Amino acid sequence: MAKVILESGVTFTIHDLRRTFITIAESQDISAYALKRLLNHKMNNDVTAGYIINDVERLREPMQKITSYLLKSVGFEPSGEIITLPKKKCTEQNISTLDV
Repeated sequence: MAKVILESGVTFTIHDLRRTFITIAESQDISAYALKRLLNHKMNNDVTAGYIINDVERLREPMQKITSYLLKSVGFEPSGEIITLPKKKCTEQNISTLDV
């Protein structure tokens, strides 16, 4: 962090990075519950949140939106078409184990 501050001349804190992240995330119309989960905020006092079943897979799309926004903002252009691979079902036949 010190090197980035020295090179850029911009003083910032880790919390500033969190603020930037959530500001970008909110600008991408990501739900408040997804935002809380991405920031690892507790939802103890939210009755509605208690009914939501947490699934990390549901955070992939919001995180990709944020990542794409950031990459576009810094001028990154993907080198090729990005495709989504189908999920592979896990069965006993294709589960490998490692001997340790």
